Amino acid sequence: MGSARKEDFEWLSKEPKMLVAALKICRLVDDAASYEVEKERGQVTTGIDSYMRENGVTKEEAKAKFWEISMDAWKDSNEEYSKESCYVPKDILMIIFNLERVIDVVYKNSEDGYTHPHKVLEPHIIALLVDPIKV
Repeated sequence: MGSARKEDFEWLSKEPKMLVAALKICRLVDDAASYEVEKERGQVTTGIDSYMRENGVTKEEAKAKFWEISMDAWKDSNEEYSKESCYVPKDILMIIFNLERVIDVVYKNSEDGYTHPHKVLEPHIIALLVDPIKV
């Protein structure tokens, strides 16, 4: 990847739809997947708690809504990736897209890969770096 241009930073400063989608994915998926662990650690309030309080819903409904919003954000991100590539370098878009991909792997199936890396991330790391691919 080359250096980012001034135009790239200007594009990011305008909070493009793809960046907003990535931020939603990262924040909401983390909140939904790590809710129980955060409560066990004594965290006073979380995004899930705030959503439950503001909308009068259960924990399960709040988590489902967070997942729904994140799925819609994925659609926005994919759509924008196709459109934005005409004037924003693919390298810049890939940085945002790859962040979303990492979050998808780390929190796959509502599991907290940061808290339980041996259970969630280790199989991916072994598959990627240890087990040979037979061609």
